[in-house]
Amino acid sequence: MQVRVLGRLAAADGGILLPVEALPRRARQVLSVLAARYDRVQSKDALADAVWGGNLPGNHAAAVEHYVSLIRRTLQPGRPTAESFIVTRGSGYLLTTARVDLDLAELRRLVRLADSHAPGSADRQRARQRILDLVTDLPFADDEDAGWALAPRTEVRGAVLAALVELGTAALDADPERALRLAREAVELDGYLEPAYRIAMRAAATLGRSGEALRWYARCRDTLGADLGVSPSPETAALRTEIRAAHRPVAASAAPATRQPPAVDPPTVNPSTSAGAVAAHPPPPPGRGDGGGCAATAV
Repeated sequence: MQVRVLGRLAAADGGILLPVEALPRRARQVLSVLAARYDRVQSKDALADAVWGGNLPGNHAAAVEHYVSLIRRTLQPGRPTAESFIVTRGSGYLLTTARVDLDLAELRRLVRLADSHAPGSADRQRARQRILDLVTDLPFADDEDAGWALAPRTEVRGAVLAALVELGTAALDADPERALRLAREAVELDGYLEPAYRIAMRAAATLGRSGEALRWYARCRDTLGADLGVSPSPETAALRTEIRAAHRPVAASAAPATRQPPAVDPPTVNPSTSAGAVAAHPPPPPGRGDGGGCAATAV
């Protein structure tokens, strides 16, 4: 059986989707809290506090028991309670990854795997890519404002950003278009992440799009200034100066272009005019016309 919390809550068994959406909202919240705190026993009081906060029902322990039973019957119908993926321990419950594949647990395993390899190594990059393939969205999207969801959402967000920045940096030389795409995803997830802006600037400059590179800098400067009241770091500002210097347009030469004389069509010869006819009508002698100049004679 698989339970997915990275994005919308979902479950499947043998490739067949299970009717998680058929559960009441409170039951889905109980399942989500158990998934967020997997492999750790949660007392009924702790589960009730997470789900209802200060608005506890009259008998909150019984309410928790009811929703856990409903989850078991809905997602594993006919399965004995002793074999359920939600295990009863004393007066509490735990979601055990010994009986269910949980994507949040797999994410943490991949982060540990990536961190165990040397920076820049192929194995490390493969693990980072698997993180991106796994995470379609931050976890617990239906309860993003709940206090119990804050820590895992922050953790997953950090894992995704680390993967985007590391893979984007690695792609700068070989595939700047991919580097730019990864940087864009990182900026959309965290608009204050300067390393992502620098990747975007370098990728755009490598692609010959210096104007776009400088617009990435402007977006970084405006976002940091408007929201945090700070300027980009010296490293980011230095990259902007480098890009502007490398792509400054060359001034056009001041030397005037050589003017070509206009083309002159050759004279048209009237086929009926013979050399004798021209000789019979010689041009007038000099002195005719105004001022003693040579007047043009029409033929």
